[in-house]
Amino acid sequence: MSDLIDSLTHDLKPVKPLRSRPLWLGALAGLVVAVFYIWFFYGPRPELTALMGGEWPRSHMPVVKPLMFLALGISALLGASGLVRPEGRPKLRYLMPVLIIGAIVFGALLVEFQHDGWDSTMANLSDGVLICYMTILCGGMAGLIVLWRLWLRRSATSHPVSLGALSGLATASLMAAAYALHCQGDAPVYLLLVYGMAVAILTGIAALLGGKLLRW
Repeated sequence: MSDLIDSLTHDLKPVKPLRSRPLWLGALAGLVVAVFYIWFFYGPRPELTALMGGEWPRSHMPVVKPLMFLALGISALLGASGLVRPEGRPKLRYLMPVLIIGAIVFGALLVEFQHDGWDSTMANLSDGVLICYMTILCGGMAGLIVLWRLWLRRSATSHPVSLGALSGLATASLMAAAYALHCQGDAPVYLLLVYGMAVAILTGIAALLGGKLLRW
């Protein structure tokens, strides 16, 4: 019996455990690259330029919007880092920022719709929709590919669909946080149908890919 075990295991090589530190360093590097790209190729929104000069914006959204998507990205990365090993389990707390922010934005949209009506509400979608949507979707996809190549493919998860979904949610949210430094679309309908749609689509794509490519 011992000979049989030896013959089965003699070619095995120890594998280093997958650590979370490269994930966070890679995400930070990707976010810095995205911020530089948006800042120098798209340009910051005027309120942020004024803020750097010491003038606080009249609306809190120029500051809150990037932080909101940054919080979504960080919570999704926390969830992904907890799922890379077989014993990892999906936990509701990693989705709480999504549920809370989604409920706040949807509630604000209902209030705006009741106050201003359908035409006025939808008029907030007229400027920059396509470039916002494509920047978040394509930038998030680029980040997901790098994440997949350098880190995700080494995972051994028992929940490949959830790991893929959280990875897509993280990269799309971080790209949205970077793009929010430029974008002046702060209306609830814009956040829900442009930002939210782009993030949701990439999350869905990543979930489908995760179900096929991260299964072991």
